[in-house]
Amino acid sequence: MARAQVGLEYAMIIILLLVVLIPVIYLGLRDIQATSQVSQAKIAVDTIAEAANRIYAQGPGSKTTIQIYLPNGVNYANLTGKEVNYNVILPGGGTTDVFALARGNVTGSLPTSVGTHILTVSMNSSGIVLIGEAT
Repeated sequence: MARAQVGLEYAMIIILLLVVLIPVIYLGLRDIQATSQVSQAKIAVDTIAEAANRIYAQGPGSKTTIQIYLPNGVNYANLTGKEVNYNVILPGGGTTDVFALARGNVTGSLPTSVGTHILTVSMNSSGIVLIGEAT
């Protein structure tokens, strides 16, 4: 009888530990995923803004191509004034804006689908930096 009671007590302790640890592990993994998504979006935004700054410094007629990677969860993208912005949906259901500022005005369209994208960055004669997916 004593052996069965000890075995049952150990089983209850293990079950209790699992009940506590599984949610903690789940929340930790969700936070890691959110951090990874935001970091990847920040790298993409910074790459776009740096390319826009280089083209802006070189003047009208300048052109370059860049490669960016977009994570899962990109909701929408904006190029407004001097701001390059991606809105990212986080695993917990919230959203966050990831943005960078360029030196000159930027316009165009940015991709929002997951994966690697090649973008063309150029400057027109009006001094506006044009950004769009390479064709």
